[in-house]
Amino acid sequence: LDRSMHEANRISWNAATRQHNSHKGDQAAFLRGGGTTLFPEEVELLGDVRGKTLLHLQCNAGQDTLSIAAHLGAQVTGVDISDEAISFARKLAADAGIAGTFERADVYDWFEQNTATFDVVFTSYGVIPWLSDLMGWGRGVAAALKPGGRFVLRDKGERGT
Repeated sequence: LDRSMHEANRISWNAATRQHNSHKGDQAAFLRGGGTTLFPEEVELLGDVRGKTLLHLQCNAGQDTLSIAAHLGAQVTGVDISDEAISFARKLAADAGIAGTFERADVYDWFEQNTATFDVVFTSYGVIPWLSDLMGWGRGVAAALKPGGRFVLRDKGERGT
């Protein structure tokens, strides 16, 4: 793994997160009021996760993670490389009154130290291009799943393909 590239990625996402969240208004009020950032296809793919443990890899600032907790009833843990994203996610969870655990870590470092297993591992939209070791990431996902657990990946693709 090229850790210098990972560090550059972290710094870039810190800046991007500040920019993205600067124009989104009061996200805590949106979530408290019953709002969700999930798309119908994500809800369908996730299925019934009520009461299950769910790991959201590369969760960014936690909006989808907290929507999963609030609307689908999962016990959520989000992991992201960005300090800004995780700080925002923790504050958003507290301000919205939605339970969620958020951990700031390079996903590969997190996999190396993780001992927990989850019913569902979820990730979505644009995470694959940021991975420097797809096989290592896949092994980490597999290790984070409970026996019989499910991995859910939702990404954009061309319509009809």
